[in-house]
Amino acid sequence: MLLEIKDLAIPVWIYDIDNYCIQWANQPALALWESDSPEELYSRDFKPVTSKAVKSKLLQYQRAFKEDNALFYENWHFLPKGIPKFVFCQFSRYIFEDDGRIAMLVSGLPSSKLNHNMQLNLTAMLSDYSKDGTFISANPPFLDVIGHKITQLKDLIVSASALKTIYRSLSQSGRFEDDVLMSGSQGDRWYHSVVVKVHDEDEKEKILIHQYDIHRRKMNEVALSKEVLTDALTGLLNRRGLDKKLAELGHSKKPFLLYYIDLDGFKTINDSFGHGIGDQVLQTVADRLLSCLPENSSVCRFGGDEFVVIVQLSHLETDKAELAGALVKSLSDAYYDDSRSMALSASIGLAQYPNDADKVSAVVYCADAAMYQAKQLGKRRWINYEAGMEQITLRQSAIAQKLSYAQSNKELRLYYQPIWEVSKNNEKKIISLEALLRWHNDDLGIIPAEEIMHVLEELGILVDVEKWVVEQALSDLPILREHIDSDITMAVNLSAIHLREATLSDFLLAVLAKKKLMPKDLMIELSEIALVEEVNDVNSTIVCKLVEDGFNISIDDFGSGYSSLAYLHRIPAVVAKIDHSFATHIEYCSKTFTHIQSLIEAHGMRVLVLGVDTERQRETLLKFGAYLYQGQHFGNPQPLDYYIKNNFSLL
Repeated sequence: MLLEIKDLAIPVWIYDIDNYCIQWANQPALALWESDSPEELYSRDFKPVTSKAVKSKLLQYQRAFKEDNALFYENWHFLPKGIPKFVFCQFSRYIFEDDGRIAMLVSGLPSSKLNHNMQLNLTAMLSDYSKDGTFISANPPFLDVIGHKITQLKDLIVSASALKTIYRSLSQSGRFEDDVLMSGSQGDRWYHSVVVKVHDEDEKEKILIHQYDIHRRKMNEVALSKEVLTDALTGLLNRRGLDKKLAELGHSKKPFLLYYIDLDGFKTINDSFGHGIGDQVLQTVADRLLSCLPENSSVCRFGGDEFVVIVQLSHLETDKAELAGALVKSLSDAYYDDSRSMALSASIGLAQYPNDADKVSAVVYCADAAMYQAKQLGKRRWINYEAGMEQITLRQSAIAQKLSYAQSNKELRLYYQPIWEVSKNNEKKIISLEALLRWHNDDLGIIPAEEIMHVLEELGILVDVEKWVVEQALSDLPILREHIDSDITMAVNLSAIHLREATLSDFLLAVLAKKKLMPKDLMIELSEIALVEEVNDVNSTIVCKLVEDGFNISIDDFGSGYSSLAYLHRIPAVVAKIDHSFATHIEYCSKTFTHIQSLIEAHGMRVLVLGVDTERQRETLLKFGAYLYQGQHFGNPQPLDYYIKNNFSLL
């Protein structure tokens, strides 16, 4: 075998571990060791120049060779005749035939074949310490990088907890291996470290550390880990980062508060000013959150315009309610882009671990449920979680999961509520029917439109569903006319998002033509929020185009909170529906009602009162000159079959 190795181009030699000498070497090995002849190389005694740390490492190799035919790969540092050389070595077992002793067969790739990073990262740095951690010795690479100031193992290991872990592993298994941050002349650097309990030649127990420089790789890992756990736009945690933080808090069992934040009106900013401005607003939101919170708080961008804040109770500097109020106020202040001011607010849900949930993951769910309640109660506020709130969120989740299949499964239905006209002589007749969407689901029951409209928009199918409503309602209109009155019209609600469709009028005209109906047979109802968005868009002419094509427009829920007088003179509506709250409290708000009525009629529109549920309300309203009504007193929404079956018997 040695004759074959002799002809190899790489340096190969046999090292006698017991006697600290080289017993055989090929020609490339002679050159590596700066030797003129084999005899000269074999005569060298390496024991005086071998540190105790290296001696311990060689003994470790020898013991491993005795147990099995192991292979080791290291980048070793040699000093033949004072000349430093780095050699990437393979160490394997060699047995002397004459006495059966175990030596070490070394084959090496000179440093000229390795790049600088390989030399640095693979260089074996060895150091040994007494059982109590006192420094004993080290090889030259260790001394070159770490320096000569290490007197104790605790001087080398940066983290006290890491040092405790090392001692604990040595006590339990005699070995420790992991990435460790260590001190040195170049500052703190990361090293992959193998720490073992060994015995020297005198069988005294000591600690041997074998370390490799992995600082560059570790920093790349840290950067990559930060990128994986961080939102690129805001620099806050992303969902992965939040999950990691929650796992840490769950492990430590430390109590904390979780604020679930949803921005009110962000979609309008995105749609009106573009996603670039929207991104700037989100970055400002992140800055405002960080400025409001105590140190060591964790902030996550949970979704598009949703954020999660975690504050440990031990770090809370004020009352939790006071902090929630400060967050609402800060996030609801105006946002600016150059000279433009943009309105935005925040709805916040608050939950506490472990009071509200004994699992950290469930705390997010509780806070989300509370946030949903804050939105339902009018937005721009915060709500503390109470038991049972999550049932509402569960229902919303179920709706979102099943609604996307509702149309294809033929689960959508139309109910029709009559609109009555009452004369001064108390003569009554139905003049129109309002088509109201209902969803019949086997698991959820009958779900009204107000519960599903937002979900339809989120799913991106709102316009498609509204088109189905128009087609179905106009298909039913001739049938309804047969059983009620040939002159009744059909009222259909359209959303703000539908008003942005430039082809809306063409679609409606095509459906009417298919059903052999006229534009005057269809009343298009627009909510106040839809109209507010419409009048703010000076370039929009869709509503005016509808009127030019012969459609009648009604304003729905006037006075419900979004009112803008601008659209009363800009939108050529024929009817304004007054919000049901006025009918409910007509005895206490009669002056307000009459002023609104006069304002509407001054613009040439008729007043229709919603929510007329009692005869007394109808009588009072009739005295004020209100003649159009819709409400329980005049009939609840009913399916088509109801009108066919009752045939005029609707009261």
